[in-house]
Amino acid sequence: MHRKGRPTTDSVVVTDAEAGADAELAPDGRITMTLCGDHETIVRTGEEYVEPGCLARDTEEGSLSDRVQVSGEVDTSTPGTYTVTYSVVNDAGMSARAERTVLVTDDVDAGWDEDGISVMMYHYVYDPANPPDYLDANYVSTDELSEQLAWLVERGFYFPSWAELRAYVDGTHSLPDKSVILTFDDGEYGFLNLGIPLLEQYGVPATSFIECSRGDIEEVLRDYASPYVCFPIGHGGAIYDLSEDELVDDLSHAVDILGSRGAFAYPYGDVSDVSAAAIERVGIYCSFTTEYDRVYPGDDPTALPRVRVSGDNGIDVYTGSVW
Repeated sequence: MHRKGRPTTDSVVVTDAEAGADAELAPDGRITMTLCGDHETIVRTGEEYVEPGCLARDTEEGSLSDRVQVSGEVDTSTPGTYTVTYSVVNDAGMSARAERTVLVTDDVDAGWDEDGISVMMYHYVYDPANPPDYLDANYVSTDELSEQLAWLVERGFYFPSWAELRAYVDGTHSLPDKSVILTFDDGEYGFLNLGIPLLEQYGVPATSFIECSRGDIEEVLRDYASPYVCFPIGHGGAIYDLSEDELVDDLSHAVDILGSRGAFAYPYGDVSDVSAAAIERVGIYCSFTTEYDRVYPGDDPTALPRVRVSGDNGIDVYTGSVW
């Protein structure tokens, strides 16, 4: 198999993290640690370890993501299982920790030159026993979502982080053949109340693009913090009238609120003349339109496509669009 990218045999020693070792452990639910991407990261032997990241949110202090310390050694020249530890301390001196397993292996059937990676675009989730008055293709029932998640888990799919996907797009990182990313637009309450518990039940990480201009943004981030769901930037209005500097300020403000610069979803999929430059300046890994396609190495990371998930299509249509 042809493999792109610059191989490395050096050990990767992540930033030492002694902070929090002597701090009081935060009460359960006070600080939520969200591992970006799959909680068991897979790295092909000889390729560089791409740190997926970890977000942290305190119910009283908000985002602590910029304080997260990372420790652990991943030797990508030697197959084996490694551990990366994330720790954080809040202003009250309370600490929280999370661990990621990193599997370095020769057994990565990348298959990436031909198949690409499906980034699935969901919208709303509803209970079929109590459906909303209006339903269209954007609505997926809890029964459908449960069936889809079960199918992914049973077949051993891998869920890359945004950092890994960016490295894949840049041509420097392989991903397992069975890789998929789940995204949910709009941070709608059906997803928050019904979708997140299902993701937690199946242990599947996902992204919920959310608008920081909504009046309940702080309550949503506080009340729906989950180890399996990250909330990157969704934009609530047209961006054509914004200059590059204005868009940079807008996106930077959202990063401050969300604690995440992993990804961005264009409003209505619209891309402006200045958006690519603004996104690169803010340091956002991957940005998405609503164009329908899989993601391939060499794609423009500031204007990536997704694969729309429609309700009532059945599991066969879903599986065909994933893989």
